[in-house]
Amino acid sequence: MPIPSVVIEPASSNEGDDDRDADIISPTAIGDSDMTAETQTIKHMSPSGGVSGLPDNFLYKVETMHDFEAANSDELELKRGDVVLVVPTASVEDQDAGWLTGIRESDWLTLGASAHKGLFPENFIQRLE
Repeated sequence: MPIPSVVIEPASSNEGDDDRDADIISPTAIGDSDMTAETQTIKHMSPSGGVSGLPDNFLYKVETMHDFEAANSDELELKRGDVVLVVPTASVEDQDAGWLTGIRESDWLTLGASAHKGLFPENFIQRLE
C-alpha cells in the first residue's frame, strides 16, 4: 500500500493583497524629534536597549540615615530618607577616605543622565537590598 504524500505550501503574507499593510509604520520612520521627553529619558537611561531605569554603571542602592549638606560642588546634598544610586567612585583616595559617589534616585528618574552625580559620606547611609 503506497504512503499518501502531502504537500504543505508555505504561508504567504500576500494573500488577498488588499493593501491593509499600507498603514503599518516602520519604526525607522519615526525620528528623534517625534519622541517625548519621557522616551528620550529612557533612551538615555538605558542605551543597551533594556529599560532598567538605572545608570549603566549602577552598583547598588542606599538610603541616607542623616542629612548631608554639600560643602563643595562635587558633593551630593542629601536629606534623611533619600535613596541614592551608588556608582563607581573615580578617585581611589575618596573611596579609601569613606566617600561614595552617587545620584539621588529621584533626580535620576526625572533628569536621567543629566542628573547631578556627587560624593557623600559612606557612614551616613544604609545599603538597601
